[in-house]
Amino acid sequence: MSEPQRDALQGLLSDREIAALAQTDPPLIAPFVSRQEGKPSYGLGSFGYDIRLGSRFLVPDGGSGVILDPKGTPAEAFHAIACEGAFELPPEAFVLGESIERFTMPADVLGLCFGKSSYARCGLIVNLCPLEPDWRGRLTIALINTSPLPIRLHVGQGIAQVVFFRGERPTRAYSEKESGGAYQDQTGVTLPQ
Repeated sequence: MSEPQRDALQGLLSDREIAALAQTDPPLIAPFVSRQEGKPSYGLGSFGYDIRLGSRFLVPDGGSGVILDPKGTPAEAFHAIACEGAFELPPEAFVLGESIERFTMPADVLGLCFGKSSYARCGLIVNLCPLEPDWRGRLTIALINTSPLPIRLHVGQGIAQVVFFRGERPTRAYSEKESGGAYQDQTGVTLPQ
């Protein structure tokens, strides 16, 4: 392949490229919404895809004496809840949520996530890690309320945007990492492992 042809295949993916990857087997995003819907919005945008907030949450139990540790956090440090409609995040609190969408990343595509501006204006920090090449699963989303007021999180509506970049396939994709790819095929809200 000539240099100009290879360069044309790399970089930020547009709506047409994202939609084409959503039609592959397995699809990049499932379920896939081909246009912007809802408020806060979700679905395909010009250069990204707005994901929806799922209905399951892990809420940290304050005062339990447990230390949260990225090398492994005991399940008893959190309690699980499911809700429909809305979840009210108290002031200066955090919760772990999940995406409705499941992703199957190609080995030459990386996804980066950003919070939605409507929530940012309320004081919400939406933290998601990169969707690495060859990773599969539903996203665990850390939601942090920096405001002195509660924030209403709308289940089933947009919570963050993922933008996708295509590059040359890396030497080691997610499933081939030395650390073992601990979060491969996660089905929803997942604690540190």
